[in-house]
Amino acid sequence: MSEQGTPRYQRTFHGLIVSMVVLVIAVVAFWALNNATHDTPTTDESVDYQHSVAEIQQAGAPLQVVYPRTLPKGWTATSADYTPQSGLGTRPTWSLGVLTSHHSFVGLRLESAPLTSLVSTYIDKDASSDGQVTLRTPVGSTWSTYSDAGGDHGYAEEIGDYVLLVYGSADKADMTSFMTSLTTDPLPRS
Repeated sequence: MSEQGTPRYQRTFHGLIVSMVVLVIAVVAFWALNNATHDTPTTDESVDYQHSVAEIQQAGAPLQVVYPRTLPKGWTATSADYTPQSGLGTRPTWSLGVLTSHHSFVGLRLESAPLTSLVSTYIDKDASSDGQVTLRTPVGSTWSTYSDAGGDHGYAEEIGDYVLLVYGSADKADMTSFMTSLTTDPLPRS
């Protein structure tokens, strides 16, 4: 008695390799076609940072949020991020990212962390301390200054247990304009 049925495909190592190569070629072709036909998203999308600030303030957050009253014409807030306090002992943080009218960056970071750690993270691990500067703002007047070889600048001010770091690639005039507009004033409910 002979067994009749559908003949089976011979499975070989060579067949497996060929199948994998064909699959890789198909995935790469799909990726190339997708990237060639779709635009890269721009970073000029704005966020309503004042709405975020109002929500944080109304929630009674333990962090006194620092923010610019308004942004100069042509400037765009591109990110606003609040990380609440966790049960694991971490303290809340607040950050804001802004593009100037010249497409240079100004960032703000408010965090309970060592100043050296923030400078290393947000300016450069090899940033140099440039002393202190007196700049009267609603949130402080004596700022520690930092810079790196690539032209980034940073200004730091201690506010209670927190360090406020204003940093970025914007020129010093834009940084000063940003810093003098900072406030902690409560915003109306939105």
